[in-house]
Amino acid sequence: MPQFISIGETMVSFVPTEQVSLSYGPSLKMRIAGAESNTAIALQRLGISTAFVSRLGDDTLGQYVLRMIRAEGVDTSDVCVDRENPTGLMIKEMHANRETRVYYYRNGSAAAHMTKCDIPEQKLAEADILHLTGITPVLSESCKELTYAAMEQAMKHKTGISFDPNIRRKLWKQEDYRPLMQDLIRKTTYLFLGMEEAEYIYGTSDINTLGDKLYHSGNMKCVVFKDGSRGAWCYDGDNMLQILPENAICVDPIGAGDAFNAGFLYGILHNYSYSESGKIGAICGARAIETSGDIEGLIYEEELLESQNNVSPICR
Repeated sequence: MPQFISIGETMVSFVPTEQVSLSYGPSLKMRIAGAESNTAIALQRLGISTAFVSRLGDDTLGQYVLRMIRAEGVDTSDVCVDRENPTGLMIKEMHANRETRVYYYRNGSAAAHMTKCDIPEQKLAEADILHLTGITPVLSESCKELTYAAMEQAMKHKTGISFDPNIRRKLWKQEDYRPLMQDLIRKTTYLFLGMEEAEYIYGTSDINTLGDKLYHSGNMKCVVFKDGSRGAWCYDGDNMLQILPENAICVDPIGAGDAFNAGFLYGILHNYSYSESGKIGAICGARAIETSGDIEGLIYEEELLESQNNVSPICR
């Protein structure tokens, strides 16, 4: 049985080979993208047994996504093939001096039709951690029900819950999902919260006040505040621990947060201290941004050990 289970949508991502407007018709590379599958793949590469739960369309793009995730060793036996709804798509637009723009084509996707019946309760009961994000519950009403049901089952079986709001304002449209995010956070064991997300959801980025409030709001074991290139902070109910960033040359920042989360959870699953877990998360996040693509820069356990020991591999 897997130690780690994540539930969510994975899309096909089209990435331009040039940093120009899409209106000029640049060539596009096809990849996969999804916060939940990114995290599962990252942990699988680090030697943790993982499973991914989702729905994909009965189309060639869905076949591509499934093959890519399965090739990483992730258990995909609970990914349902939907014969009526398509695999979701996203297209990136990259400019040298501007933030990457993302265009989503996921309304009515197969994953948006997930229901609580898709939850593999037996696997969830035997797993150590269930990972969810704030993306899934805003895809549809049935996905919101699934998210709550998965959390309830995890709590019933004493499976830890890790949660990253991963706010996608384009998905929110005119809806205010802040109360929903706050409610889901109260059910969380390990929270990964970006500083901008903290400000948006709670109206403050005062980590000391907010950390204490969140820690005592439910079953929380630690609150991790992520601050990009400035590192992160971890509150364990007593201490606010600083997690220093690792040096890195940024090629593509997308996916760094998922890599950090995976590294931190790797430490948790090995019973490391929060300080050690944060260090591993920082290493994983730094290495991820040095390569273009959501999963291409995710490191393997051997590479992690080399980074921890400051050992360079023999290349020739």
